[in-house]
Amino acid sequence: MELQDLGGTGAGNDGTASAGTSSKPDLPDIVPEESSAKVNLKHGGLELEELSSACLDEIEDIEWKLRAEEELQEKSEWRDRDIQALRDLVLAEEGFICDTSDEFLIKFLRAKKFDYESSFRMLQRYLGLRARSPANFEKCVPSKARGIFSHQLQDVLPHRDQFARRVFIFRSGKWDTGVLTPQDIFTSNYMCLEVMGREPKTQIAGMVALVDMAGFGWYHLMQMTVEHVKDMVAMVQNSFPIRFREIHIVNESYLFDMVFSLVKPFLTEKIRARIRVHGADMDSLHRSIPANILPAEYGGHQSPFDNSGLQNALDKMEEYFIALKGYGYTNNVVPQEVYEREAHPYPSFCMSGTLPDE
Repeated sequence: MELQDLGGTGAGNDGTASAGTSSKPDLPDIVPEESSAKVNLKHGGLELEELSSACLDEIEDIEWKLRAEEELQEKSEWRDRDIQALRDLVLAEEGFICDTSDEFLIKFLRAKKFDYESSFRMLQRYLGLRARSPANFEKCVPSKARGIFSHQLQDVLPHRDQFARRVFIFRSGKWDTGVLTPQDIFTSNYMCLEVMGREPKTQIAGMVALVDMAGFGWYHLMQMTVEHVKDMVAMVQNSFPIRFREIHIVNESYLFDMVFSLVKPFLTEKIRARIRVHGADMDSLHRSIPANILPAEYGGHQSPFDNSGLQNALDKMEEYFIALKGYGYTNNVVPQEVYEREAHPYPSFCMSGTLPDE
């Protein structure tokens, strides 16, 4: 399957998008729709909803309930029954310690469209990640991760997109490999998902990822071990209760083909089909993510990239992340069937220095 290249010629190793104004405008409650853009606003699209003050209460709005029913097969009258069914599976699993609150379990049901068995398997994998790769979670509390986020690699935009989805930005080329480890990158990306994943609106609408590869070089590629790739991919599919609706790549260099060759064997066809490549063409990106909500670095109308809002939201979740550390399987013994082991051609690349043919 070929990726869709929606942009022009990709940027070079250090290519960046053209920046807009550097002034910091006030954030409006809803950004104006471009008169020239054909944007179908849905369920509060383009609205401002700061992470630190987002509502975590269950949604009572009738339009959102209808959306949940249409997209996820969720019915209010079946809510208690569905949550209890998943709770029963959790309580019946030997040696499994887990939060069984309604708020925690509903995330997995929504992510798997209320299929009980699939939801439970995702929950197993979600908590099993800690046993599989404990180093990824050593700094996984806000008080220990502040230094990572100070590098300004990730942000979650304060405005939702036109479909009310959260927009997550990861600037992979800004990763200082001399300071931050692959485990640090996993930790910070994972924590961003946790912030978004607690929001009922995001559980229903999903999220969009924007990966900026400007500056991504060989020193980054050499950090991508098989285990790191598998752990990162696991967050995107089958192991985290959030719906990745689209993944947009910008400012990619010739190394992107190599990166994708490493990741591709682990991706499902569904996820592959959701990846869009734009190069340095910000107009192409804006056809998917409106310029109204994007930072100036991406030809957007908002202020330059600044993740201070994300850091504020994380600071309020210290107890939540501490509690997560206590969940999982007793003695970290995860049943073998929880993960599907796959062969991968990457080891031959490590030894030979060339990518295998596909």
